[in-house]
Amino acid sequence: MFRPVRRFVSRSRPVIPIAIGICVGITLSLLCSPLLDSNCGFDSFVHVGSSRKTNAFFAGIDDKGNPLNDDDFEPVLMTANNPPVKKSIEQHRLVRMRYISSELGIRDKLFVGVVVSRGDIDLESTTVGINKTISHYVSKLVFFTKSSDPEAGLTGLNVVPIEADKTVTRTFEIWKSIYENYGNDYDFFLLIQDDTYLFGERMIDFVGQINIGQDVYMGIPIHEADMEVTYCRREAGYIISRNLLNQVGEFWEDCMRKSWSSMPDLEIGRCVHEHTGAVCSAQHEGSLYHSYNFEDKVLTPVEMSDRGLRKALTVYNVMDRRTIFKLHMFFNEMALNQTYKKITANQKIIEVTSKYTPEGKQSLSWPTGIHSPYNPSTRFDIFSWEYFSMTHLYGSSDAEPKIPLTGANKHDIDEVLTTAMSRLNDKYDNAFMLGHLVNGYRRFDPTRGMEYTLDLELKLTGEKKEIQKRVHLLRPLNKVEIVSMPYVTEYTQVTIIVPVVFSNREEVRLFLDSFSKICLESHDKSSLMLIFIYTPTEARSMATNDIFGVTKGYVTYLERKYPGSHISWISVKTSIPSLIAVMDVVAAKFPSDTLIFLTNVKVELSTEFLNRVRMNTINIWQVFFPIPFSQYDPAIIYADAPNPNHIDVSKSAGHFDNHLYEHASFYNSDYSHARQLWDEKHPGSTTDHIQSDIDLFEMFLNTKLHVFRAVEPALKQRFQERTCHPTLHEDQYQRCLEGRAEGLASRSQLAMLVFQQQQEEEH
Repeated sequence: MFRPVRRFVSRSRPVIPIAIGICVGITLSLLCSPLLDSNCGFDSFVHVGSSRKTNAFFAGIDDKGNPLNDDDFEPVLMTANNPPVKKSIEQHRLVRMRYISSELGIRDKLFVGVVVSRGDIDLESTTVGINKTISHYVSKLVFFTKSSDPEAGLTGLNVVPIEADKTVTRTFEIWKSIYENYGNDYDFFLLIQDDTYLFGERMIDFVGQINIGQDVYMGIPIHEADMEVTYCRREAGYIISRNLLNQVGEFWEDCMRKSWSSMPDLEIGRCVHEHTGAVCSAQHEGSLYHSYNFEDKVLTPVEMSDRGLRKALTVYNVMDRRTIFKLHMFFNEMALNQTYKKITANQKIIEVTSKYTPEGKQSLSWPTGIHSPYNPSTRFDIFSWEYFSMTHLYGSSDAEPKIPLTGANKHDIDEVLTTAMSRLNDKYDNAFMLGHLVNGYRRFDPTRGMEYTLDLELKLTGEKKEIQKRVHLLRPLNKVEIVSMPYVTEYTQVTIIVPVVFSNREEVRLFLDSFSKICLESHDKSSLMLIFIYTPTEARSMATNDIFGVTKGYVTYLERKYPGSHISWISVKTSIPSLIAVMDVVAAKFPSDTLIFLTNVKVELSTEFLNRVRMNTINIWQVFFPIPFSQYDPAIIYADAPNPNHIDVSKSAGHFDNHLYEHASFYNSDYSHARQLWDEKHPGSTTDHIQSDIDLFEMFLNTKLHVFRAVEPALKQRFQERTCHPTLHEDQYQRCLEGRAEGLASRSQLAMLVFQQQQEEEH
C-alpha cells in the first residue's frame, strides 16, 4: 500500500512547486479583493469621468505647480446631443519668405547713390553716362535729384527726388532715405556725385574683399584739426558698410538739426564719429581706396600712363558725358589686357604641369585650357560639320541642303575670316593679304563652342606669289549668366482671343468644350472672346441667315451653365482677315494692362500652357510667340489605324511647326505701342496689305521688347489645311507653301504613301 503512494509522490515531485504557487496566488487574490473595492484612502487621486469608477491614479500637479485634488475634476456625461467639445489649440502659422536669400539673410553687395546737382537729367548730362557705364555692374543704382521729372526718354532711370535747398540738409536727407528704404538689403553703400566716373568692375572686386561684418567708412580722408574729425571727401565718393549705417541711421535727422557748417562731407563725418567713433580711412584690411582728380585734364597718352589714374576706383571732376565714355573704354581695355596676360600665364602653367599627368603632354588640347573636343561613343553622337563658301552654306538641314549665306551666318563667317587674317599678320609681320576662301567648315561642340577650319588662299604682300594655309579657330562658350527678369506670377488673368471664319465654324464647338473643361470647371483665371469674321457677302445676310447663329447660341448656353464665366463675342466684317486687323478691333475693347493670348480654334488648351503664357509674357518687357506641335493629316497617318482622337507628341503624329506665327501672347499696352511704331514706319498704309501672320511677329521685332519664340510641347494643334493667297509677298507665299507641304506628314510616311500608290497602279 505504501509502495504505490511512494511511487506517486516520486513521480509528481516536479509538479509540487507549481501547485503550491497556484494555491498561494489564489489565496492572496481572495484576501486582497475587499481592499480593491474601496478607495484605500486615495480619494484625492481618483478621477471619476463617468458612472463607472476608474482606478486611474493622478498623482500630479497643474501648470502652476499646485497638487491636483478632487475639486479639479468634474464628471462629464457624453450623449448624442452633447458631443465632446474639442479644445481649440492656438497654432502659430509659419510664414516663409518669398526668396531663400531673404530667409538666410543673404544680401546684395553694393548700393550706389548718385547725387545729381548739375541741373536736370537729360540725354547730354553726365548722369546718362554714369547710368550706362555702371548700372550693369552694381546691385542697385539710384539717382537723387531735386526734380522727379526726368526727360521722357530716360524714364528707365531709378530717380528719387529729394527736395531740399541747402546742400548739407539734402545730403542728410539722402542718407536718411537710403537707411529707411535700403538699409537691410545691401552690404555696402557708396555715394558719389554726378561728375564722378566709377569703374564698376573694379569697385565690385574691391568691396568683395572687405569683411561685411566690419564698421567701414572709406574714402579719401581729410583731417579737420579744429574739430578733431577725419571725414571722407564727397567728390571722390565714400563707402559706408551696413553695420555702420544701422548704428548711425537713426541719428541722421538729429545730426542734420545740429549741423552748422556748409560742408556736407564734414557734417556726415562728424555725425558718424560722434555716434560710432569711426573715422574715414583710405585703407581697410589691406584694401586701399584710390581716387583721381580729373579737373582741367584731357585723356591723352600721358594721362593714360599716370599710375594714379590706372589704380583709381573713382575719377572725379569729370565735366561731360563723352569723357565718361572715354574713361570707361580706357579702363575696360586695361582690364581686358590684364585678363589676356592672366590667360597666357595660366596656359604656360598648364603646359608645364601637363607632363606630370598620366597621359603626359598628349593630354593637352588646343587651345590650352579649353575643354578637349567631344569624343562620341556611337555614330549617332557624331556632330556633323557644315561646309561654307563666301556665298552659300551647305548641310545645315536635310530640308535645305544649300542656303544663301545671309544674316547672322554671314556676319559669323566674316568675323571669323577677319580674325584669322589678323592673327596671321600678327604672327608673320603683315605678310599676307586674303585672296579668297577655298574651303570652310564649322561645327558646334556643346562642350567647348563653335569650331572652324579654313583653307585660305593668301597673297604675299609685294609679291605675285600665292600660298595656301589651313587655320583652325574656336569661338569658346563663355560663362553662363543669369539674365535679370521682372517678377511675374501665375495668377494673372489671360484673355483668349480666337478669330473664327466660316470654314472652321464646326471646330468652334470642340474648342468651347475644351475651354469649359480646362478653364470654366476649374475656375481658372481666364476669359474668352470669339471674333466672328464675316465677308461682305456673308454680312449682308447676317440678319436673316447668320452663319454663326448656332455657335452664338452655344455660347449663351455656356454662360447660363457657368455663372460668372467670361465668354463674349463680336462680329467683324473684312474681306481679307489678318491678325493685326483683328487686334486693332480687340485692343480698343480692353484695358491696357490686359494679358492677351491670340490663337485659333484648332488648339487643345491645357492649364500647363496657360501658366506658361502667364510666366513668359511680361508687361513692357517680353512677348511670347510659342511654336505649336501641329498634327499631321489624319487621313494619311491614320489610314491603316484607328484615329485616337488626341494628339501625342511624337515624330509620327506631328511636328513643331516653325512656320506658324498666329499663336502669340502680349499685353495690350505693348501691342498699342508696337502698332504705333509700325504706323510710323509704314505711313499712310492700312491693314489691307497685312495678310500674313508673320507681320504681327515682325511688328514686335520693330520694338525694344524681347520677343521670346520657342517650341511649346503643351500647345497642341489639330491638323489644318492652309490656304496660301497668291497676293502675299513672294517670300511669304513660298513660306506658306513650304509650311503646307511639311504639315501633311513626315517624309517616311509620304514616301510610303507614294510607294503604295505606285504598287496599286502596277497591279
